[in-house]
Amino acid sequence: MIMKKKLTVVCCYNDKKQYSRLVKTLSEQTVACELIGIDNCSNTFPSAASALNSAAGKIQTEYVVYSHQDIRLQKPDLLQTFLTYVCQIQTGDILGVAGAVKNPDRHSSDLEFVASKILHGPGHASAGEIDYSGMIPCETVDECFFGGKTETFVKAPFDEKLCPGWHLYAVDRCLFAHSFGRSVYVCDLPLVHESGGKIDHSYNLNFYRIAKHYAQLNSNSQKKSDVPQRKSSRIRCIRTVCGSAKTDFIHRSYFYLKRELLFFLHRL
Repeated sequence: MIMKKKLTVVCCYNDKKQYSRLVKTLSEQTVACELIGIDNCSNTFPSAASALNSAAGKIQTEYVVYSHQDIRLQKPDLLQTFLTYVCQIQTGDILGVAGAVKNPDRHSSDLEFVASKILHGPGHASAGEIDYSGMIPCETVDECFFGGKTETFVKAPFDEKLCPGWHLYAVDRCLFAHSFGRSVYVCDLPLVHESGGKIDHSYNLNFYRIAKHYAQLNSNSQKKSDVPQRKSSRIRCIRTVCGSAKTDFIHRSYFYLKRELLFFLHRL
């Protein structure tokens, strides 16, 4: 009897060799998945949000995961493990493999710890800063490998205006989820992420844009496409695996200018 597939992996790629290695590791998994590859070698799409949204109508499974092209699933049961975790979350929730967890110290509430079991970068260094197991709540997740119920991303597509480039599109969806009372989780999946990621001016500018947007949310507003019978609420602090800042004008401006200075001095 042929088992119906429950999970689709969506990957936008511009490096065919990296993508082919991802495809190979997916083919070696104990659970079969659908795969939607989005070829952006010719720069067809100007942003990750537009690329990933283009695949929405093609997803036929209950769950979806969005993956970077340089992800490797080194063990054959990792996709099954992720599927086990993602089946436990609700519509509107987000699940990732690297997440920012709020610092329990109330005097440093704008800081975060990175919760992750992945290995990243050329030297396959550990990305995590705290010990945990299973699936735990977090603030936001990294874009390298994340997902949820397909319905979540159909009802609330990636925001192409708020994220017009290649950074923070998963962070935005996590903040959107939090603003409507939904949950975000990180799980202990030991993937390999071949790159360590890069913070640049476009990342910094998009962080400022997102911080401004969520600082100004009207607590009594509700879009027609939003989760029904829920009121959105403003986000006072954005915590990511690459840094955190409060969203008010003074703090988000300081965070932006500080990083621009570090770019200028070649220290970031």
